[in-house]
Amino acid sequence: MLKRLAIITLLSLTLAACGAQPTAPAATPAATDAPAPSAGQELRQVTLAMSYIPNVQFAPYYVAAAKGYYKDAGIEVNFDYNFENDVVQRAASWPESKVEFATASGTSVLLARQQGLPVKTVETLYQQFPVVFFAKSSTGLKSVDDLKGKTVGIPGRFGESLYALMAVLYANKLDESAMNVQEIGFTQAQTVLEDKVQVAIGYAMNEPVILRQQGEQVDVLRVADIYDLAANGIVASEALIAQDPQLVRGFIMASLRGLRDTLDNPDEAYTTSLTFIPEAQLGDPTLQRQVLQESLPYWSSAKTASEGLGFTDADLWAKTEQFMRDAGLLAGPVDVSAAFTNEFIK
Repeated sequence: MLKRLAIITLLSLTLAACGAQPTAPAATPAATDAPAPSAGQELRQVTLAMSYIPNVQFAPYYVAAAKGYYKDAGIEVNFDYNFENDVVQRAASWPESKVEFATASGTSVLLARQQGLPVKTVETLYQQFPVVFFAKSSTGLKSVDDLKGKTVGIPGRFGESLYALMAVLYANKLDESAMNVQEIGFTQAQTVLEDKVQVAIGYAMNEPVILRQQGEQVDVLRVADIYDLAANGIVASEALIAQDPQLVRGFIMASLRGLRDTLDNPDEAYTTSLTFIPEAQLGDPTLQRQVLQESLPYWSSAKTASEGLGFTDADLWAKTEQFMRDAGLLAGPVDVSAAFTNEFIK
């Protein structure tokens, strides 16, 4: 049992992400308008800052790199991994920071813009908010009403898990006193397994997958089905967008080609991803393959089928901004229309 829990703890720390039903595939992005490099021409070095370690959640970018889609756009992408929370700040500080792009959520962009950071989302990867409430099936978690009176574990009073909790309370006009919320760090799967909490908040493609692989029956309550929020994508500074839109377009279109290939052939995408993930950080390969599989439905939607992969939904962002203001996360209104653009996904 101790070995089992140790494995779960390790996987909880080495997996991340951020299930809906698959929808009809969106059109494959056309080749980028950026000119292909001539023979012998040096590729432009571009940095993509990620606030996490190498992981299958980044498969679309790995595929784009491995298949030469970035090279076709005249760029070479350097994947910059860390556990820092300053990736938005670094992207906003281009060119001084030398970070052209970063992975970040819509909630992070709205908070950043309120603080005066000139960043925009230029592509949305997660079309639904990927955070969930989960519990052993024996607990009985079928609706928000089932959370009442339960002990609910949350990593801490920060980030997407906190926003998930607040959004569910907000949507149902509940006070936090309706449940017993406990801060448990990043031990959600282990803590639920040991019955230290009845319910925990995590990512759909992470903790529930871990528990199911351990033989547990798991119930999941998707926050996206209760009060969806703007989720993760690619952000860039307003300065980069204004000064070098061709670079932004080239990077986004190449990334979307990688995303399309990942959705069309996840087995190939998984194999490709392994070449970017050091063995020491891989964990259980079977589990990682399932993590990728559970991520796929979040990367496309009915909207992307008509609007194209990477689409950012203005209505969802407006709804997110309203919630964040009403919940006190934003001190005042943020101009949603200035916080993202869809000009680079087609």
